[in-house]
Amino acid sequence: MYHDVYTRPDPGIPRSAAAYHVSKNAFDFQMQIIQASGVPVACPQEALRPGPGQALVLTFDDGWAGTFRNALPVLMKYSYPAVIFATRDFVGRKGFCDQSMLREAARAGVEIGVHGTTHRMLSALSDEEVFSEFAQCKDFLEQTLSKSVRLASLPGGDVNNRIIAGARRAGLECLSTSQPGINHARTAAFRLRRIAIRESTDSRAMERFCRLATGREVTRWSLLEMPRLLLGMRNYSRFRRVVLDFRNRSKAREIFRP
Repeated sequence: MYHDVYTRPDPGIPRSAAAYHVSKNAFDFQMQIIQASGVPVACPQEALRPGPGQALVLTFDDGWAGTFRNALPVLMKYSYPAVIFATRDFVGRKGFCDQSMLREAARAGVEIGVHGTTHRMLSALSDEEVFSEFAQCKDFLEQTLSKSVRLASLPGGDVNNRIIAGARRAGLECLSTSQPGINHARTAAFRLRRIAIRESTDSRAMERFCRLATGREVTRWSLLEMPRLLLGMRNYSRFRRVVLDFRNRSKAREIFRP
């Protein structure tokens, strides 16, 4: 699970978001590690298909402009497929993609998926609002691309049965969460796990991920599950942003306010 790939870091992006952004050089090196591992990179439909073997799927959340300008050339260099999950209300905003970028990426073979209409935390919304978050973004992307959109990822990664029901109602086929771990043939299509790549992710961690060794990330997630349950996912996310963004609060509001 990637977010933005940059050539020069933007000081206006708050720490809570920038921690998940990587430089183009680091991204290229990470693709080298994947290539050297011999593990194939597949599109979601191939990776979810029952059968022997294993594969990695590369995903990008939010629709940052750097994903299109910096990550896509590297992906094409290695002939790797990917999925970009775009948030409708971010399209055209400073720092994010526009509709022409979405069309160009789709023509290049990149899968485009739903990442919500407003980027609100879905678990805090009503059933109808959850449905609208999926459906309105899906409709926008389908009109933009003139093709069906079937995949989605969750802002904040939070998932529950109400969210899954809203995604099904909107006509989606699977949901990618932020819960770390490995997906198997028995993994529910609406509870897919991903490994977050951060700016602090080093080569040893990437090599572990290529070996499907994610125990550290799963343990960390489990330890944080109690405060998430106590505070609720929305309040937990707000608390995290306040703590991480305290020193850069004014600029963060100007550039990125999820």
